[in-house]
Amino acid sequence: MTAVRVEDVWFTYEHEPVLRGASFEVAPGSFTALIGPNGAGKSTLLRILLGLLKPERGRVEIFGSPPGGHRSRAAGGSHPIGYVAQRVRLPSGFPISVAEVALMGRYGRLGLFHAPGALDRARAADALARVGMAEHARRRFSDLSGGQQQRVLIARALAGEPRLLLLDEPTAGLDPAARARFYALVCDLQHAQGLTVLCASHDVEVVSEHVDRLVLLDREVRAAGAPREVLASSALAQAYTFPAPHDHGADGA
Repeated sequence: MTAVRVEDVWFTYEHEPVLRGASFEVAPGSFTALIGPNGAGKSTLLRILLGLLKPERGRVEIFGSPPGGHRSRAAGGSHPIGYVAQRVRLPSGFPISVAEVALMGRYGRLGLFHAPGALDRARAADALARVGMAEHARRRFSDLSGGQQQRVLIARALAGEPRLLLLDEPTAGLDPAARARFYALVCDLQHAQGLTVLCASHDVEVVSEHVDRLVLLDREVRAAGAPREVLASSALAQAYTFPAPHDHGADGA
């Protein structure tokens, strides 16, 4: 079964086409990066996959079911989705601990009016251990570095025991070294747990070193395939509209 199927998806926002006939597939257990310039529709597409937006045309399936279908199932549905957005900014000293943030990942499985129990806390603690943040469980989330916060947000997603992990520009604001560590961590988790990962990213070169497949989105899918194939394609330069080579020495002439 295909993990993610996007077929001829169209979406318009305020009369402006955001997605135009986008089509691609994500294989189970793979790590795929969705790349493209600003305004290419990457975040919109992830919201459609989450069931937060509905396409005007086309079909989307998550493990054979429509987006949001897992929400209507009983707690502990068969294919929950984990989601990590761009960095979460909280006021300095905001009183929520690392452990409490990770535990939030269990709420989707509990249902209304059910408090987390021992199993939920154990799953959250295990998720923190898997991302190397167990020793920080009692610290305030807002006191962590940006890279540490993103690790905790991954733990929150993993605590829900997802089969699919969606990442939306997860390294925004991180320095180059932190970005490389982040993608290496995601890659390790993907292999260790058999996760399917779809990541929207601007870090084209760094993410390409870790993923199985690239999908170049510029409102429509311009190229898809192995990283080296997409990076070598003329579609990449066309989508990003790179400027002509600049001669720095000429400015001082």
